[in-house]
Amino acid sequence: MAIIGVGLLVAFGLYVIIHKTRLGMLVRAGATNREMVRALGVDIRLLYTAVFGLGALLAGLAGFMAGPVLAVQVGMGEQILITTFVVVVVGGVGSIRGAFFASLLIGVVDTLMQAYLPGLFRQIVIGPDADALGAGLSSMGIYVLMAIVLLIRPGGLFIAHG
Repeated sequence: MAIIGVGLLVAFGLYVIIHKTRLGMLVRAGATNREMVRALGVDIRLLYTAVFGLGALLAGLAGFMAGPVLAVQVGMGEQILITTFVVVVVGGVGSIRGAFFASLLIGVVDTLMQAYLPGLFRQIVIGPDADALGAGLSSMGIYVLMAIVLLIRPGGLFIAHG
């Protein structure tokens, strides 16, 4: 519950920073047109350094929150790195709202497939092959979801292409 609470708090905080503050306006503008922001007198390197620092802070917070749940070791984030990239692609690169909803969608799909697909295959296939087939297909579920989203909305869930 603490991880969910902190995650929602961070998501809300990022939303407020990105959409309601001058810093957020500069970050959005710098991501869209770096040269124009520089021409307006903003130190874009300092801005990008601050964004990188915030990202590092959030990565440290994630490690702190995951430490009691996962095994703490060098490279402990590698377990979720590919899933994180899938979330970014499904949500749309640069879309915070898309990443939020994509993370919920991918989490639900992955959990449901891991929970119910092996049992479903046990009813169809006899023997230990059912568990292996169910586990294999459930691990592919988020990638199939990503492929479907990219076929329908190539930019991601909330990025419009026209």
